[in-house]
Amino acid sequence: MGTGGSSESPGDNELRKEGGRGFTPFTRRAATLLGMATFIAVIALLVWQMITLILVLFLGILLAIFLRGLSVWVAERTKLTDHWALFAITTVLVLLFGVSGWFIAPEVARQANEIGELIAQATVELQEWISRTALAQQVLVELEDFDLSGFLGGEVLGQVGGAFVGVAGALSHLAFVVVVGVYFAYDPGVYKRGIIRMAPLNYRQRVEEIIAVSTHQLAWWLIGRLLAMLGVAVIITVGLSILGVPLPIFLGVVAGLFSFVPILGPIVSVIPAALLALLVGPYHVIWVMLLFMGAQAVESYLITPVVQYRVVSLPHAMTLIAEIFAGILFGVIGITVATPLAVLLMALINMIYIEDVLGDETHFTELAEKLVSPKEQR
Repeated sequence: MGTGGSSESPGDNELRKEGGRGFTPFTRRAATLLGMATFIAVIALLVWQMITLILVLFLGILLAIFLRGLSVWVAERTKLTDHWALFAITTVLVLLFGVSGWFIAPEVARQANEIGELIAQATVELQEWISRTALAQQVLVELEDFDLSGFLGGEVLGQVGGAFVGVAGALSHLAFVVVVGVYFAYDPGVYKRGIIRMAPLNYRQRVEEIIAVSTHQLAWWLIGRLLAMLGVAVIITVGLSILGVPLPIFLGVVAGLFSFVPILGPIVSVIPAALLALLVGPYHVIWVMLLFMGAQAVESYLITPVVQYRVVSLPHAMTLIAEIFAGILFGVIGITVATPLAVLLMALINMIYIEDVLGDETHFTELAEKLVSPKEQR
C-alpha cells in the first residue's frame, strides 16, 4: 500500500534521467549528419583552395605514367632492371633536350625577340590593307579615334608581356611536375598498394583493375598526344618555311606545344602565324589558315587514330565541353589537363557505374582481364 501511489518502472526512471541531462535519438542523428556535412564541406573547401596544386600533381602523374611505360618497355627488351631503365631513359631525355636546346634554342630565341616588332609591323599592314576596301573604310570612319596598330602593338602585346611575368611560377610548376613524375615512376607500386589498401577487402581486386585500366587509358592518350605534337610542329615548320612566313621554327614549336590542348590549342597558335603572314601578303593568311587546318586534320584523323586505335574513345564534343568548363573554373591549367581528366572520368564511369552498379559490360571488361589476370597467374 505504501508504494501504491508510485507507478514508475526502473526503465521510466532511466528515461527520465536521460531526458533531463542527455539528447534524444533525433537530436543525436541530426548532430551526426551536421558533423558529417561540416566535415565534407571543410574537405571540399580545402580541395578547392589546393586545386591548382592537385592539377599540377595530376600532370606529374601523367609524366610518371610516360616514364614508367618507357622504362618497362626498355627493361623487357634489355637486361636492365626497371630502376636502371628509368635512369637510362631519364638521362637520354635530358641529353636529348639539352642537345636540341643547344642547336635550336638560339634560333628560336632570336626569332622570339623579333616577334613583337614583326607583329606590330603586321598590324600596320593589316590596317593599310583593309582600308582599301569600301566596307573597311566605313568601319575606319566610325572608329577613326581607334588606333588599331597601337591597340594590337601596345595593349595586346603589353598583356602578352605581362603574361611572361608568370614564367617563374610556370617554371616552378614544371619543376614540381618533373620531380613528382620521377618519384612516382621510380616505385609506383608503393602508391598503388596504398590506394588498394584503402578499399574494403572484397573490393580490392576491383580497385586494382580500375587502376590498371585508368593507367592504360592515360598512357595511350599521352602517346597519341606526344606524337601528334611532334607531327604538328614538323608540318607547321616546313609549311611556313615553304610559304616564306617569318619565324617558321618559333611558330612551329608554338603550334606543336599548343596542340597538347586539343581544339582550343590550334585556334590560339594560328593567330600569330596569320598576323606574320601579312608581312608576305594578304593572301598568305589564307594559305596559313589552310596549312593549320591541314596539320590538324592529319593529327586528328591520321596520327591520333593510328596510335590510339580505339583504345581511347573520347568524343570531340565531350573534349570541347571539358575544356570549356575546366577553363572557366581553373584557367589555363584547367584547359591543359581537361582532356586527360575526361579520359580518366570516362574510364571510372564505365567501370564503377555502368559495370559495377548497373551490372552491364563495356569494352573495359575484357581490357581489365587482360591487364590484371596475367599478373595474377604469375
